[in-house]
Amino acid sequence: MIEMNVSLASEQRIGMRSDDTSLPECELALPRSPQSSIWQSRWVLAATVVIVVPGLIWILLEQSDRQHEIPPLSEEQQAAMNTAMLPENPAIELDESGISEGQYYTVDQVVIPDEEFVVGVEIDGNACAYLLGGMNDIDQHIVHHQLGGQQFTVTYCDKSECIAVYDRTGTTAEIRNGGFSGETLWILYDGKRYEQDAEDIPLSTIDSVKTTWGEWKQRYPDTLVYVGLGLSYQKTLKEE
Repeated sequence: MIEMNVSLASEQRIGMRSDDTSLPECELALPRSPQSSIWQSRWVLAATVVIVVPGLIWILLEQSDRQHEIPPLSEEQQAAMNTAMLPENPAIELDESGISEGQYYTVDQVVIPDEEFVVGVEIDGNACAYLLGGMNDIDQHIVHHQLGGQQFTVTYCDKSECIAVYDRTGTTAEIRNGGFSGETLWILYDGKRYEQDAEDIPLSTIDSVKTTWGEWKQRYPDTLVYVGLGLSYQKTLKEE
């Protein structure tokens, strides 16, 4: 009887173990679907992009601005910058008569290197050369002369290298030095300024040539030459 009860009890316990397939409550939770995990990952990635990327861009911009910050200039640097911004050749207005009583010399009286440039004028066999180096200064750009009975004005601009010889025959107004336009010499005629090479200047020109002193004196050994005022160019006259 006792053995039967024991066996029965054992069978009951075995039966309970075999029939009771229940698991703890935590183990009964179903696994998450792959699709749900993917969407969650996407939301996390999107949130990261929205928050982190603008921050990185802001940091990079701040660093870039700091790298390009220009330190304040000193007074000397500012003055140098202001000078550099000025025109290389600013306009200058003058009202000067030019050279009317220049001195003219013969070939034997001067010591001018043969390679120096002159503007040469020849009228009825009378020749004269005008040393460009002696006309460099702004107040010496205009020389009035009479040669072979012809009155004319020689003009030269050292900035533009422009040369013009104007006929003064029949003119009633002076041809004056009007200054510098920023490009070339200003001719002041009858109260109005004209650039030296202006097409509308109301003056006729006479023939002239730019050449070297060596070539000119070889062609016209009896030529006269204008060397400028004093020693403004260099030593040009032989010792007395």
